[in-house]
Amino acid sequence: MSPESARLTSEAITLSAAAVLNSLISLLGNKGLLSPEEEREVYRTAAEIIDEASGDDENGTYELARELIELRLGDI
Repeated sequence: MSPESARLTSEAITLSAAAVLNSLISLLGNKGLLSPEEEREVYRTAAEIIDEASGDDENGTYELARELIELRLGDI
């Protein structure tokens, strides 16, 4: 597998996993199994995990991931 193909595959896996997880959290909220505060807590905890794992984020990957989570938090 070429480096470009491996990168695209990795990005597709990450994007699909994030979409499924976001969908699941929304579904649980819509069914009343998670309150809006519990939904926010899921995303806040995810942001904290990213912060703890970020280390020296030279590429800005962790920073961008955190910004995306913060955007989702603003939608709840």
